[in-house]
Amino acid sequence: MPTLLSKLSTNSLLVAISHVFIMALPVSLMAALFNLLSIFTGRLGYDSISVTLGYVGEMTGHMFPLLLNIFLTTYYSSILRLPKAASISCALASFFIISQQWDLISPVIALPNNFLLSLLTAYASCIIISRIHKVRLFDFDRFITTVDSSIQMIVTCVLTLAILIIAAHSSAVVFKTFIQPEIVVPELDPSSLKDGLIYELVRGILWSLGINGHNILHVYKTELYDISIANMADWKNFGAEINIISTNFYDFFTGMGGSGNTISLVICMLIFAKSKGYLLLAKAALILTIFNINEPILFGIPIIFNPIMILPFLSVPLLSFLLAYGATAAGFIPPLTEVHSWLIPPVLSGYIASGGEISVAFFQIFLIVVGVVVYYPFFKIMDKRSLGVDVSSIFRTHFFKDDELPLKSKLNSFIPSIQDNMNAQREVEKLQSSGSFVLYYQPQLDIQRSEVVALEALLRHEDVNGRVTGPTFLKSFGQLGLLADVDLWVLEKAISDASEMVYSPNFTVSVNMSADTMLKKGFVKSLKQVIDCSRLKYEQVEIEVTEEVLIQDEVRTAKVIQEIKAMGVSVALDDFGTGYSSLAYLSRFEFDKIKIDRSLVENLHSERGRSLFDVVVQLGHITQAKIVVEGVETVEELDFIHEKGVQYVQGFFFYRPMTKAQIIVEHIVPTCSSQARKKVSSEIEVG
Repeated sequence: MPTLLSKLSTNSLLVAISHVFIMALPVSLMAALFNLLSIFTGRLGYDSISVTLGYVGEMTGHMFPLLLNIFLTTYYSSILRLPKAASISCALASFFIISQQWDLISPVIALPNNFLLSLLTAYASCIIISRIHKVRLFDFDRFITTVDSSIQMIVTCVLTLAILIIAAHSSAVVFKTFIQPEIVVPELDPSSLKDGLIYELVRGILWSLGINGHNILHVYKTELYDISIANMADWKNFGAEINIISTNFYDFFTGMGGSGNTISLVICMLIFAKSKGYLLLAKAALILTIFNINEPILFGIPIIFNPIMILPFLSVPLLSFLLAYGATAAGFIPPLTEVHSWLIPPVLSGYIASGGEISVAFFQIFLIVVGVVVYYPFFKIMDKRSLGVDVSSIFRTHFFKDDELPLKSKLNSFIPSIQDNMNAQREVEKLQSSGSFVLYYQPQLDIQRSEVVALEALLRHEDVNGRVTGPTFLKSFGQLGLLADVDLWVLEKAISDASEMVYSPNFTVSVNMSADTMLKKGFVKSLKQVIDCSRLKYEQVEIEVTEEVLIQDEVRTAKVIQEIKAMGVSVALDDFGTGYSSLAYLSRFEFDKIKIDRSLVENLHSERGRSLFDVVVQLGHITQAKIVVEGVETVEELDFIHEKGVQYVQGFFFYRPMTKAQIIVEHIVPTCSSQARKKVSSEIEVG
């Protein structure tokens, strides 16, 4: 069970869906609010205002599937590096056309309104375009002129639409010819215990897939409404026995706060949430949940397509159903004797529908508490994961006791914190509007030969006033799932710049790669393409990785490193000495270079610090990898490092990070001249 949930929650498609549901959440909130206002204004007699508000609510709600389609397409086109305009056009067009083929256009407003089809067409469009893109004839990057590129894009879109439409049409024919005639709609009696449980379960399953269970099962609910009205009339007029299950039985016992008794989940969030994002969501959705409107919770956690939250979402109403039925049958509470609107808030609804019996109101409170208890362990998982806690440790130590569960990578979050996403979005937008991203390069030196032998590419942000800041903003890009895009831009830019600066075949340019990028499917191929399009050889490129990459997925990481090295590209372990398990990785991975972190250099003033540094250097030499010491800033540090037989250093003592223009002007990189060698040599002699 925990292994299955762990695998499902790390599935890239489910993670993408969770992102887009959160992005579209404001639309759901607006639609729910307009619908609620429409109902209230209608009850107060303002019919024209009610109609207008209802139309706005309906229209806004029908925009939700369209936005999901656009957002998911945008997400995947970024991940797969596809032209966004072509991808979105194909996804939207196929969504409309296939909805028409399958009769999935809303009868209220002529727009497609199926969530599942919205997501499937977005995903399928991007995958098909990606496959076509791999065919050399349709490779967008091959075409230089805008006209050629546009023609190829149009052809790709037409092919993609043709494939999707033909597949959908064929599926529709097969379904209507062979499957639909065999489908037998079961005869359910929602007023009975057994069929009532089936009805409630099916309704919950439909909601968990983004399908309005009330609309699909409206025939049963209408039948139950008529039965309830007739039964209550007979009870009042002739003293007939009142049925336990009525139309309001579902509304007031299993639908408090909306399907799934989600008022319990909202209360659970308000009491126990540590994530600011979830707390904000609970506060925003509370007023709507009181009136049994739960779309913001369904889409905001989200519950829909969420393998972790679906289980309590289905079990809480079923448990409430059984408890309410049992309590009524045993005489602990009286049956509901009146039919009222489903909008009446919980507790008050039970009191009114039972004819003023306070015991029913207290029983509703009891069911809400039971729901909180059931939801709590599942929400605790969601809450911790939004704070970046390792999923496996949560399962093993707090919920499922399974010592055999394999350790997985540390997730950013299955359902990211809304507040964190908003803050990250604001920071990224501010950076983009206030300046530009630039690359600086810090030289690495061979102190034995007295020359610069490599450049490390460093990402910086330069505002309009020329102020340069370090890469503290990378966390925001990671929060938004954009870190791979940043890394690939740095890679392309660094190799392009190096092609203009590097002339020596023994000179390398070093680029840092995050775990998101290294373990992304197709990274090695992208790396090869970038190098092939440059003047550099594979041997002139170096990829730096940190312990963060190594702990993500050791098997996958080892395979990627092996593929990189097989090309001739070297791999360096960065920040060695800072991680708790760095030593273990020296025996598991073959690195061409090991970079000793500045933190070890800072302690060279003490005997213990010098001894530790000496041990680390010896360990590095055992691996037969090149040793580079980072952060060398003083003559004393350089002298000690040189005594320990270290050949390569990097730090402010020689060079601070520099722009490409500065490196070219100052002749930092060795060329046919010896200016770079002379400068370094003179500085070393000072020590």
